[in-house]
Amino acid sequence: MLLPLRYRRAWIALYWLLVAAIAITSLLPMESLPGAPPGVDKLQHLLAYFSLAFLGIGLVPQRGLVTVVVFVLALGAGLEVAQGLLAAGRIADWIDLLANAAGVGLAAWLGHRGFAGWAARVEERIAGRDS
Repeated sequence: MLLPLRYRRAWIALYWLLVAAIAITSLLPMESLPGAPPGVDKLQHLLAYFSLAFLGIGLVPQRGLVTVVVFVLALGAGLEVAQGLLAAGRIADWIDLLANAAGVGLAAWLGHRGFAGWAARVEERIAGRDS
């Protein structure tokens, strides 16, 4: 389902590093994280899940969009549940889940607007400069 990318391993590594960063920051105790003004937390959720979904849609053809969207939404939901059950000082928050979904939705919309597989176009430009 992934595109046949020249730098496929690097793209996949970047994707899983972003998954790990989101998971770790989601499960760290609140006192371990820098403070943010009220409401910024929701923007952080939107941007994190937009970034993960947008990177994902860059690695797949148009027909792979649903898989990326479902995976990223499931990750967000799973981490919210884990926050409520496991993370010290953290709570599961429906508004956070909605912010996650908004970020994923924005990335999915861009995917349907022609951005699916954008990593292949980036690689083409890089290859063109190397020539």
